[in-house]
Amino acid sequence: MCFSFEVSIITFIISWSIAIHLLNKKITLKQRNNLIMLMIFSSVQIVDAILWYIKMDKNNINYIVTSFLLPSILSLILYYNVFIRNKNSNKFMKALTIIGCIYLFIRFNGYSVSLCDNKLSSPIWSSNEIKVWEFILFAIFILYPNWKLILLIIFILLPLLHIFVGGSYGSMWCAIANIIALYYLYKY
Repeated sequence: MCFSFEVSIITFIISWSIAIHLLNKKITLKQRNNLIMLMIFSSVQIVDAILWYIKMDKNNINYIVTSFLLPSILSLILYYNVFIRNKNSNKFMKALTIIGCIYLFIRFNGYSVSLCDNKLSSPIWSSNEIKVWEFILFAIFILYPNWKLILLIIFILLPLLHIFVGGSYGSMWCAIANIIALYYLYKY
């Protein structure tokens, strides 16, 4: 989880470095798309790093990062998985993706705050904890058709995060980004 500015920046650098390294190798189109998805996914760490850097003060930077940069990256994740990785042309899926992107901008309008004031503190985007149903739905949208990973995240990582941190599910990006990056480094 992203407990500090340093952890967020290091996560971003590790994920992007591994992805760039692997993109320079001879890989398949599917692998290339997975690496680009990882780069978009781990870009959320820049959002967290900025929020940590400003100490999550309620200022214009917090509002802009939370209300515009974060939902833009999350929307790009949705778009990339649905239309680029899965080449979906279904009108129903197009509509759901557009609705999902609009929802993200509405949902994350506001200021982010810290979960708590200890070493396990993480940003709560838009001062409103992500609901479990939102997390599950987003996980399905961005990971489909990889049901093994979807089930792993929903039934193992999500409960562990709840037990050990008590919330701030959005910051799970940190751990997931590095796990996926290391997995791709090993596999590709």
